[in-house]
Amino acid sequence: MSPNNDPCMDDIEFFGALSAAMTHDMKNILAIINENAGLLGDLAVKTRNNAIPIDPSKAALISEKIGKQVDRADTMMKQFNRFSHSMDHAEELVDMEEMVMLVATLAERIIRRHGGTLTVIPAPVPCRIHARRFALLHLIFRALDTLCCNPADPGSGPGKQLTVQFGSDATTPEIYFIRDFALAVEGDRLFGSPKDRALLARVNMMVTTLNTGPGFCLCTSRSGKG
Repeated sequence: MSPNNDPCMDDIEFFGALSAAMTHDMKNILAIINENAGLLGDLAVKTRNNAIPIDPSKAALISEKIGKQVDRADTMMKQFNRFSHSMDHAEELVDMEEMVMLVATLAERIIRRHGGTLTVIPAPVPCRIHARRFALLHLIFRALDTLCCNPADPGSGPGKQLTVQFGSDATTPEIYFIRDFALAVEGDRLFGSPKDRALLARVNMMVTTLNTGPGFCLCTSRSGKG
């Protein structure tokens, strides 16, 4: 846990982890844009030096690649903006599926780095709780981290299939975190650290193991509203 068991430091570490992942991906996007801008420049130089027209198909293809990366960057920045502003929200009714999708997108590089491929199955019914957005996002990230990055897990190679799905009862919101390989943590040690217990308490949720396979469930006893 962070020095002096400070939850604020834990939140800062969480914010920093997702910020680092996002900025790394943004740097890759800029590198691709720069590479394709250089190709357009090469076409212009060849045209000027050899007095030959630019191949429209080549120029169009390069322009399309740049446009796709600009769209990707725009989407990423909008998602990160939503994540950043989650710190501004007091406790409110929050859609857990929306929060899972946001964290899954921002943490994609982290999951991929640990050899995981994540699938999020849409919720069959509304899955909402009253909580602080940032604390819930932090808990979901911690759950995904446990699912694919457990240091006790001997299987660190690629090809881990990870699945998130939701319960079918809107009055008892549940998020299931499932994987296709053994969960190398005993049930009573899941989220057992002071840091994890404090995070669960902040969102008023608890964690349970699954009877049907390796994984766990985040659930709350509070009834869903709305």
